Amino acid sequence: MATWIKCTNTEQEVVYINLDNAVTVTRNDVADRIADRGTVISFMGGEQVYIVVNEQPDEIIKPNL
Repeated sequence: MATWIKCTNTEQEVVYINLDNAVTVTRNDVADRIADRGTVISFMGGEQVYIVVNEQPDEIIKPNL
């Protein structure tokens, strides 16, 4: 079963992320490689397949109990 999580992108829009397809979840506070600051969620398919969201990595990957 897919693991979907509700996040907010850098334009304050609600987005739904399927974590089963995520490769990495990292924080980008210095805006070096990617212009937007926030949490970068990268997906299978190459370096250019990602989304930047406002939530912290631990908020995204921790299980909801």
